[in-house]
Amino acid sequence: MKTVVKIDPEREYSSAKQVLADLSLQSCRREDISTLDSSIDNMKTVINVLMERLSPKPRKPPKKVKKKKKERVREDFSKLPSEKYPDLEVEEKIVRASEAPQCPCCNSQMHESGLYKTSEKLEVIPKRYFISRNKRVVYNCRSCNGSMQNAPSLPSLSKMSNYGDSLIIDVSLSKYCDLIPIDRYCNIAARQGLEGLPANSMIGLTHILAQFLMLVYLKIKKEVSSSKLILMDETPHKMLEGDDTMNWYLWGFFSLKACYFEAHGTRSGDVPLSFLSESMMLYMLTDAYKGYGRAAEELRKKGKKIIEAFCNAHAYRYFKDASTTWSSETEIFRELYGKIYEIERQAKEKKEEEAKKLARQSMVPIFEEIKNEAERAKPMPHSSFEKAVNYFLNHYEGLTQCLNNPDIPLDNNFSERILRSPVVGRKTWYGTHSKRGAKTNSILFSIVASCKINDINPRNYIPWVVDRIHKKEQILTPYEYGQYIDSG
Repeated sequence: MKTVVKIDPEREYSSAKQVLADLSLQSCRREDISTLDSSIDNMKTVINVLMERLSPKPRKPPKKVKKKKKERVREDFSKLPSEKYPDLEVEEKIVRASEAPQCPCCNSQMHESGLYKTSEKLEVIPKRYFISRNKRVVYNCRSCNGSMQNAPSLPSLSKMSNYGDSLIIDVSLSKYCDLIPIDRYCNIAARQGLEGLPANSMIGLTHILAQFLMLVYLKIKKEVSSSKLILMDETPHKMLEGDDTMNWYLWGFFSLKACYFEAHGTRSGDVPLSFLSESMMLYMLTDAYKGYGRAAEELRKKGKKIIEAFCNAHAYRYFKDASTTWSSETEIFRELYGKIYEIERQAKEKKEEEAKKLARQSMVPIFEEIKNEAERAKPMPHSSFEKAVNYFLNHYEGLTQCLNNPDIPLDNNFSERILRSPVVGRKTWYGTHSKRGAKTNSILFSIVASCKINDINPRNYIPWVVDRIHKKEQILTPYEYGQYIDSG
């Protein structure tokens, strides 16, 4: 082991000058003192030169590669609104002058030519609240006058409630799709003329819709559990009252065509274990949280073959976070991960299965280079750089599972994007006030998120599926609904 000795030139110079001065007084003549001073100055210069040679040269800062600015898509003002939005209803008005104009050439009165100068503007009609009054016919018997019967009532989400299906759906989707708190919804309604809408009653409406859509929720669960690849993530969920445990968690289980949430008062691995025990999963993609690993280990003991894949975005993020204090040391790792994600981006643009396989194979030497650099690195103990290096090396096998199977995503960003709405919702309305609220939260977020995964408007799907349940027809999940719409 080499011992590094730091030299202070100023201190060494002063000591040397004093020692030599004492010796000179004993053995040299007075006239040689000036010569001695010049010799000591030369020694100082030599020490400084040696120090400069021994000290490591500072690394040049990396050249910043200017990212190409994304071209902003400017609005095409040459297109009329009816051309941009062909599905919108067009309300046409013919505009006439109060009096026919006079000709500027001959001063005679002008007449309509049958031609029009057309212009268009995009307009909006504010939300309209109305009361639907149903008058059910009463039948009586004119023979005996012994009985009277009413016409059957129309199907409704809640027969005992004064609120209709459209309002129940609108309130629920305003909260769980548009992330508008119920109190704010009531304030918006008041500004539109509907004053005094009770917030507590509106919250009750979301519970009614969630319970009504329970069959859809359970079918989504089967859809996710039957997938060979399941992505998992969780986020805190506050239980404001109604349970002894305040710190609950919203657990998310995702396939590439559906999303299923469950709320629990624990972050134990028993939650994913319970869900995965009934699944057909072969691959699981997570952020390497130990609870998922414990669940996978328990399932392997029961004979299930499960391959764990880990999120490369987390590995990159650790190196990026460490770069604030370890910029030069983490530079090579960030550059290599940049190459990996560039290859992935180009492969996605091609949308060919063979291109994905070739892209993943081209990443193999880059991952090996990152591993070699991580093994050579000597980070300071307990530093952010050490955390980044250890995460990569300890989870290397899981981080590289995506190289063997192009169907496994490079990272878990898909799950994190879906979790964004529940996270924003939690920050907006702080949490739920009961276990029933947590269940409603799970059901409606599952259905709305599954719609978004399949590029379906929840405001089209939920009224459709509610009507289908009323008619006792087959229930379709958002994914199945998308297939149904595409098939015509």
